[in-house]
Amino acid sequence: MIKKKPVLAAIWILIALITIASVVALIVFPQWKGLFLAGSGGFLVLNLLLSIFFINKNFRG
Repeated sequence: MIKKKPVLAAIWILIALITIASVVALIVFPQWKGLFLAGSGGFLVLNLLLSIFFINKNFRG
């Protein structure tokens, strides 16, 4: 069975990559396209943080 630590480490790495990509998209793309991509990345990061919260609360590993 998968332990809690590797799952959380993978999610934290994914959050870091999405955050970096969102900031780069905000800087590189034109105004509205960059804002949309950065906002979408922020929403995805928020969902991943919620999943970390629920994994910590309910994981039995």
